[in-house]
Amino acid sequence: MKKNIIYVLIDSLNYKHLKESKVNLMPFFQSLKKDGLYCENMFSEAPYTEAALMCSFCGQDVLDYNGYINRFRDTPLTMFEAMKAKGYYTFTTSYSPQCFPTSLMRGVDEYKYNVGYDPAALWSYRFYHYAHLYKKGEITDKDYQEIYDILDNNFLEWRQWLTDLKEEKETTSMISTNSKSYDVDKKMKEVSLEIEKYEKDKKAYAISIFNSGTKHMIFKIGGFKQDNKAKNRDNVNLISRDLNKLAKRIKKMDYDLNKKNCKGYKQGPRNKLKEFFKHPSIYNLKNYAKAWLGARNVLHDLDLDERVNKNYDSFKDGPSFRTHVDVFSEWVKAYDKKQPYFAILHVDDIHNPEEFFTYDSDDLELLAKEIKDANDLLDEIPDDYYGSLTHDLSLRYIDGVVKYLYEKLEEAHQLENTIVMLCADHGFSFSGNPMRDTYVVNFYLENYNIPFLVTGSDYKGVQIDKLCQSKDIPATLCDLADGVVPKEFSGRSVLRDDNNYSSVIVEYCGGGCPDIHRRELMLAAFDSDYFVGTLGTLDKELNIKEIYDLKEDPRQYHNLINEKDKLLESPKIKALLERIENRRKSIKEKAL
Repeated sequence: MKKNIIYVLIDSLNYKHLKESKVNLMPFFQSLKKDGLYCENMFSEAPYTEAALMCSFCGQDVLDYNGYINRFRDTPLTMFEAMKAKGYYTFTTSYSPQCFPTSLMRGVDEYKYNVGYDPAALWSYRFYHYAHLYKKGEITDKDYQEIYDILDNNFLEWRQWLTDLKEEKETTSMISTNSKSYDVDKKMKEVSLEIEKYEKDKKAYAISIFNSGTKHMIFKIGGFKQDNKAKNRDNVNLISRDLNKLAKRIKKMDYDLNKKNCKGYKQGPRNKLKEFFKHPSIYNLKNYAKAWLGARNVLHDLDLDERVNKNYDSFKDGPSFRTHVDVFSEWVKAYDKKQPYFAILHVDDIHNPEEFFTYDSDDLELLAKEIKDANDLLDEIPDDYYGSLTHDLSLRYIDGVVKYLYEKLEEAHQLENTIVMLCADHGFSFSGNPMRDTYVVNFYLENYNIPFLVTGSDYKGVQIDKLCQSKDIPATLCDLADGVVPKEFSGRSVLRDDNNYSSVIVEYCGGGCPDIHRRELMLAAFDSDYFVGTLGTLDKELNIKEIYDLKEDPRQYHNLINEKDKLLESPKIKALLERIENRRKSIKEKAL
């Protein structure tokens, strides 16, 4: 009989940092390698979730089929659909509706919301872009149809979420009691009124959003704020005292160690300030402010006190990884179907703002242990350390929850007949080691190098050394399931000999709306020797922005763009540029 498969996607896990850290931040994870299959050189194609999931869940390059403007809608096959076709029952505790919600559920038999529907992302990730086009008179009929598709889909999902919550459906069971003041009846009336206005004149409604921006009623209705996850307030208040003591220790160590060891943390903001003086603009002024705030936050964690105060359970939306494991474990106990299951748990405890304790719990014994574990890690920090202690603490915390998942599977007698894959969708910019002057939307490899570890398969202690891409993950899981990789996936199983890339591609739009027909595309390619990063459009010549010698400068400190003319004579650089240009042409050919 086929084994069950669990796909644990730990959002924002920078594997490069794990490999280079002087402290073993994830000892349990590392211990699994001896009995598992793992890859040291797995890379995402994009540095943030919405783009990166096209590879991780759909087995294709990020910008194929019009990219991710409608999430997974236009991709040939999703991971859930592939496993369903193989006879698996599909389940997830990680349904986070955003931008084009129904496409996320392609092939899913059963799901639980981990956040409620929230329209906020519609503005920043879509309508902000279209509003600017409208004001410049550049909106086309095709754009309007895209906008209608997005609004149709979001109103459909919004109403479904509210109905499920009102009727106490199982889909909402993980979070239904997590809000103090969410009035579902009031929300249903407000949403119904907006749908009525929209259906009456879709174009006028879209234009009203462009003109009103975030003041439009669709955004004022608001989302489902989870500010009541821990229910025993007395226990929350008690544990907050100990958390505050821990926070004081973290802040002092952060300040002392970074002041002594991180000599260049002011360099990034200074560079951005120089750019502003050289080319004064609001854009460059904002970049300077971001660089300075980013440097301060990485090294001093500016909101740490707020995160550990008596309302710690409301700081981060969505249940913790541990709660995901508990809910999933209960589901496994009750699972009575004859077919194997395929489950995806997508959790973001280490996603900025990262957490290092179970923030939705009021279990005094559990939290006391987690505080002790955090202090134990602080005891291990060497004198020459610099970086973000809260980030490193979050990695040690998540490692403990991974161990907890394996313990729960063993307790349910599921471990022997289950394949578990641990990976991430993308890396992380905020480790503070190395210190950067830009975050997330950049070409630094810490945003792309991700973990990939599989246990429970027939491959024991097998290390894959070759370059791999996250679009290979769905193909590999299908290969492990029954030896058959769907032809719809452009990724290749890491177990096959034909998976032997000479270089790896990076491709995505910058932050905001992924309108690949208008936006500049961030396209890059790298191998073990060089990294070449470009900006370009589907129709214009690529502009080379960054070149790094990865042998001499693996942390990408020294951009060699001023030596471009000489470096372009290198056959390896030429090959990377050819790969990027061919990829640009391929994206254009598949654009809808």
